Amino acid sequence: MFRNITYKVLMTLAVFVAMFSCSEDLGNYDYSEINEVTFEGVESEYFGLLGEPFEIIPNLKFSQDMSGDESNYSYEWIAFQRGNVLPGDIKKDLAFTKNLQLEALQIPPAEYDVRYRVTDNSTGVQFSTSFRLHVQSTIYEGWMLLNDINGVARLDMVSKINDTYVPIYDVLAYTGSSLSLEGAPKDVTCFDYDQQFYGIYVTTEGNGTTKLHPESFDWQLDYNLSYEMLGDVPTDFGADLIERIGSQESLMYHDGDLYYYLRIFQYRYGVPINIVSGESTTFRASPFIGTGGFYGKNLLYDVDNKRFIQHAWGGKECNVMSPGTLFDYNTGKDLLYMRRSIYNGGEVFAILKDPADSKLYLARMSSSRGTITQTYYEEIPETIAVDMAQADYFAVSPDFGYIFYNVGGKVYEYDFSLKQTKLMIDKGSAEITVLKFQDDSKSFGGDTRSELVLASYDAASNEGTMELYEVPPVNGDLNLQASYVGFGRIVSISYRDR
Repeated sequence: MFRNITYKVLMTLAVFVAMFSCSEDLGNYDYSEINEVTFEGVESEYFGLLGEPFEIIPNLKFSQDMSGDESNYSYEWIAFQRGNVLPGDIKKDLAFTKNLQLEALQIPPAEYDVRYRVTDNSTGVQFSTSFRLHVQSTIYEGWMLLNDINGVARLDMVSKINDTYVPIYDVLAYTGSSLSLEGAPKDVTCFDYDQQFYGIYVTTEGNGTTKLHPESFDWQLDYNLSYEMLGDVPTDFGADLIERIGSQESLMYHDGDLYYYLRIFQYRYGVPINIVSGESTTFRASPFIGTGGFYGKNLLYDVDNKRFIQHAWGGKECNVMSPGTLFDYNTGKDLLYMRRSIYNGGEVFAILKDPADSKLYLARMSSSRGTITQTYYEEIPETIAVDMAQADYFAVSPDFGYIFYNVGGKVYEYDFSLKQTKLMIDKGSAEITVLKFQDDSKSFGGDTRSELVLASYDAASNEGTMELYEVPPVNGDLNLQASYVGFGRIVSISYRDR
């Protein structure tokens, strides 16, 4: 009993002492409010153009400083680049003034989180606000057009600026690039060659094949394709074409040979890969390639032996095909066209011509997940095949699988399910020089541009035109979405993506 009484007395004294201490403690401190900063006039998102003036004039409110004397405070505008960026490129100091007033925005085109800090010099207390900044340039994104101006190449661009497309003629001169194109134009190709250096490849008769700097379009000698190749090749080596397969993966075609590039394994364009395992000599490859996409198998065509051949991801040689369910891969036929489309989850379309009787056949093959499967094989009606065999260009709609082709100035749409064709565009005497879909413009599995891209050239006016058409379902008439004029004879078009 005595122990319980003692315990209760001690607990009562402890509580009393604690209460008294707290009371005394409250009396020993003098709490005062600090000078707080409130930000007005700063939006949550801004867009700026590289090299152009840029300003933000904030309205600062101070809770205990009615004068708002700028000398009482320090200011910082700091941009942090978003995405996969090298450590040294993440942070960019923009200004150390109250207002952000730049004569020229000089940070690389990208997306940034910008932090605006205000420090009260008398207390050292900081206040901040932040916003998203999208830095673009007049050459940030858009269509690259390589065209012929009286036998000499000129690179133009239809540039996307604030969601509006604007033509820039002779974009190398416009940007002050040190590259001067020489000779006739051959090809322009854009794809994610490297994680840190987007590939814009330009090929001419005089320059060979070279990249441009992806942000400035400037040039230096080691941008030449020859620096991506193994072996002793001329500095001005020129590819006939470069075909993107997947992210940082491609096949380069030159004079019947194919060369393989795979960044992840540090494969550079080396010895030709158009050789079948177990065979002693290379086969002459067709320039038409049915890419398999990332980790898929590529379909190639052996022109010498008139057969389909497969090339596996990471492989330095090829293999023959397993027996097909719809047709023999040893076709004995000539290949008129082959290309992968993202239609139906990703299929390779191939148009074959029988040299014996000139019949045409359409073959479709799925080439995803490392397995090639035949999905369709039918003869194209003879009444259609007669014209189709004379086609200059073919293109496959990524949405509906319609096959577009042109004979002279006329563009037709072939519906393989109905086995019917329809005249869609008639350019009269104008020459059609490009017909394609840019359905692989984003990294594999990304966004798609499903418009039909058509370039034509009017010799009478000496002017080239690029047009974009929406392709509707059920064989509806094409809808012209955009038209750009003022070019030369356009020979190649590719989309510079972001």
